[in-house]
Amino acid sequence: TLRLIKTLKADVQQQMQQWTQRIKDLPGEQTFDTYRGRIEKLKGATRGGLGGILGGVGEIRSIQTEIERDIADIKNTHKEFGTTLASLRARLKQAVNAPQRDVRRLREKYSLSPQGLANLSGPLLGQHIGAWARQAVAWHERLKPVLQRAKEAGDGGPGPEVIKPRRGRGADVRFKELHPVPDFLIRRAKVSLELDIGDLAGEIQNITPDQDVLGKPLIFQFSGEKLQGLRSVVLKGSLNHVQPANPRDRVDLRAQGYRITEVPISTQPAWPVALKRGVADLRVGAGLRGNRLTANLMCNLKSMTITAGKHNDSNPLTMALSSAVSGLSSLSIRADLKGTPDDYAIKVRSDLDRILKRAAGNLVRVLTARFEKRLAAAVSRKVKGPLKELQSGFAGLNGINGDLARRLAQGNDLLGSALKQGVSPGGLPGGLKLPF
Repeated sequence: TLRLIKTLKADVQQQMQQWTQRIKDLPGEQTFDTYRGRIEKLKGATRGGLGGILGGVGEIRSIQTEIERDIADIKNTHKEFGTTLASLRARLKQAVNAPQRDVRRLREKYSLSPQGLANLSGPLLGQHIGAWARQAVAWHERLKPVLQRAKEAGDGGPGPEVIKPRRGRGADVRFKELHPVPDFLIRRAKVSLELDIGDLAGEIQNITPDQDVLGKPLIFQFSGEKLQGLRSVVLKGSLNHVQPANPRDRVDLRAQGYRITEVPISTQPAWPVALKRGVADLRVGAGLRGNRLTANLMCNLKSMTITAGKHNDSNPLTMALSSAVSGLSSLSIRADLKGTPDDYAIKVRSDLDRILKRAAGNLVRVLTARFEKRLAAAVSRKVKGPLKELQSGFAGLNGINGDLARRLAQGNDLLGSALKQGVSPGGLPGGLKLPF
């Protein structure tokens, strides 16, 4: 609101200066008084005989033309000013209504509204999912060299580099093959991984830096059962760089019976939350097409024990939230990720949103209404003075509008009354008619 007021106030002052200077050059009361004097002189034109009468007719028409031209100038200026004034008034209306928008925005940003409770999964769980996403991106970077060939001098540069062979040694020339094969290829590799949690067995197919020559992507699959802290896991995917300009990589993970212990969910001093123990079934799918990253996670937690809140908490809101969370024994979580490997957004949804909203919704509504009332009063105090000062600045613009309206009325009055009084129905000064 304050930014709107500041900008509009500067524009109002600028328009005031421009239009004040501009209307100084317009015809006003003094100009119209001059016209009246000239008309009064023509009323005695009959004393000069027929020649004076005919001369007066020409002068009257000349005065009429001048008045009509001045009226047209004032009317066009008044219309143009009206457009400017209407635009400024519309912005004034926006500034007057802006405090209510500020209150709504600040309320939504800083208060736990019932609507905000519907998105608590994001701040509570998003940081952990984000950490997993960063690890996955790091692993993808490690795998890139598998798909890349060490380029010879000149490859990918602005043009081919010609290397003159030494005399007698010749040059290697690769001719076009009917059935081309890569220089290096492992069609199938059986792999066993010894990890801290146990052994994983798997297979990798089509290991080559020349997928565009082979025409097939790298495919891998690993699995293991009865692992430490994990009942079973299956990891499979593909690294498809058959079209180097349009790479498409994919990985899918399924984990059953993943035992979780001592995981902090919220480290906020006002409301700490920790998952003491639980068993999770996970499904994760991620794809990277070019530089566009998409991923989704489905997690079902069961046999949960959660601790929430702090000892001797007296805050009614955190007490209500803690009571709802501490009673959870199972939880479903869904996360969707979109963006690039360097810049992505995560959207998290879970049963936690519904449970917390139901548990603390009524209390939050009361607190939010109280907070909004105090917030509106504070915003009003901030903007009251500047807004009043801005509104007073429009008094000058309204004065310009009134001045233009008066000048236009004066011109029309002169044209419609004073001039007609000086001209007879027959068109001659002094009310005379030609004798024919």
